[in-house]
Amino acid sequence: MFEYLDRITPVHVMRLPDSNNREEDYANWRKEIRYLKERIEKELGLEITDEKLKDSIKEKNEERRVFREFYELSKLDPPPLSGLEVFRVLFSSGYAFDKRKQIETIRDLISAIKDAYANNNLRPQPGRPRILITGCPVGGATEKVLRIIEESGGTIVCFENCGGTRDREELVSVQGDPYEALAEKYLNITCSCMSPNDNRITMLSRLIDEYRADGVIDVVLQACHTYNVETYRIKEFVRQEKHIPYMAVETDYSQGDEGQLKTRISAFMEMLL
Repeated sequence: MFEYLDRITPVHVMRLPDSNNREEDYANWRKEIRYLKERIEKELGLEITDEKLKDSIKEKNEERRVFREFYELSKLDPPPLSGLEVFRVLFSSGYAFDKRKQIETIRDLISAIKDAYANNNLRPQPGRPRILITGCPVGGATEKVLRIIEESGGTIVCFENCGGTRDREELVSVQGDPYEALAEKYLNITCSCMSPNDNRITMLSRLIDEYRADGVIDVVLQACHTYNVETYRIKEFVRQEKHIPYMAVETDYSQGDEGQLKTRISAFMEMLL
């Protein structure tokens, strides 16, 4: 596939380690990041200095802080926004190219939401089960899962998945070697391509407590086999250690399974009501 894509536009493949519990994993990933830096310099005719890289890291960290402050509004009970509203802001952030303007916009949004919440100008719905979403990325056609959850009486308060908290919780250090800091940051992301993936359990445990989740729904896209395999471990952890209900749903980008999803999710919500 990469060879065919390379006929259309330059392609650079990074070899991601499949574990993060050995020093060589970090050493190899540091090398891969440096290879990427050299390729970008060659293709674009520019120089990436450590100082420029640290400036970019600081800017990205600021973006993470702002979005974290935004989605942490859902810790309020009841949350001021629906999960679908929060998700659409997070999802759209990937399509913003003027990051400084985006940060200012999100700050203004946070301020407006806090003011409206404090003055009772928002109408959040109290008493709804608080749901934490984990697993694969959702977006576009797979928004159906989020919509069905909230139409069935739940409120999504946290997204421990790709596109949600996963990339934004941990900042990149601006001290020392930036390539070391980047390697540490990105190898610690709780992606199911890592084995063992203990970091996912650690983060999930903390988020369940912080957001006071009443239940966990694990969203798995068809053919994402690593997340599908991990559902067993996540189910054991959520039910046996956190003692709250858990459900896994496997779906795709079609709309053909909406009826089945609604039946299963509605039954899950009835258990929590």
